[in-house]
Amino acid sequence: MQPLPVPRRPRPLASTTRVALLGAALILGACQKKAEKTEEAKPAAATAEAKPKPKPAAAGPAKPKPQLKRLEWDDPKQWKRVTPSSSMRVASYQIPPVAGDKQIAELNVFVLGGDVESNIQRWIDEFSGFDPKTLSRSDRSVNDMTQAVVEIPSGTFNGGMSDDSASGNFGLLGGIVVTPEDAKYFFKLTGPSATVKSAREPFYALLDSVRLEGGAAAPQTAKTLKTIGGAASNVAAAAPASDKPAATEPAPAPAPAPKH
Repeated sequence: MQPLPVPRRPRPLASTTRVALLGAALILGACQKKAEKTEEAKPAAATAEAKPKPKPAAAGPAKPKPQLKRLEWDDPKQWKRVTPSSSMRVASYQIPPVAGDKQIAELNVFVLGGDVESNIQRWIDEFSGFDPKTLSRSDRSVNDMTQAVVEIPSGTFNGGMSDDSASGNFGLLGGIVVTPEDAKYFFKLTGPSATVKSAREPFYALLDSVRLEGGAAAPQTAKTLKTIGGAASNVAAAAPASDKPAATEPAPAPAPAPKH
């Protein structure tokens, strides 16, 4: 029986080999740590991207537009303010008749749109049978507001927009006041000729007192800028004197127009 072979012991690695293996192990360990850190950072980045963006702040309610200031004026003490018979009227007045007249005169105030001259012409077209030379048309300025005024001393009034009946020997005092915000206030006074004539002074006093809501009357600022027509001297006497004399020109004859 032969003896078993004795196993050989492994030969120790050379020092150079051991150093190489140790370096490789260190490099491998560093790469693994770097990879672990990278993998750990990825979920954080993904979380940051998935985070919902803040919603923009909701816009507040729209600011309401400022309301236009209303026009104010002083009521003539000779007139009686009455409840308007139409929702279109801002104010209404009754002017008592003078001796010889049996019918009262009325002043109605409206807030309307449209061109000033077109509305003045509409008022003129509501009259017929009057002498064109007696028609007066004035431009005025009071309290930094413009005024367009028309007068017809006597003619046949067809009743205006709400009435088809004609009235002879009627007069007209009409004024349109334009505010700085371009609101237009219409002051229309009609009635028997003599009563309308007696109402001229308080009518102009009312126009001289106009001001915006909360403001102060400034009749000293009233100026007649220009007057066309035969009643120019009367208008200048009724209104405060201007720095310059009012210009006067003959008024053109109004063209006939259908009733409104």
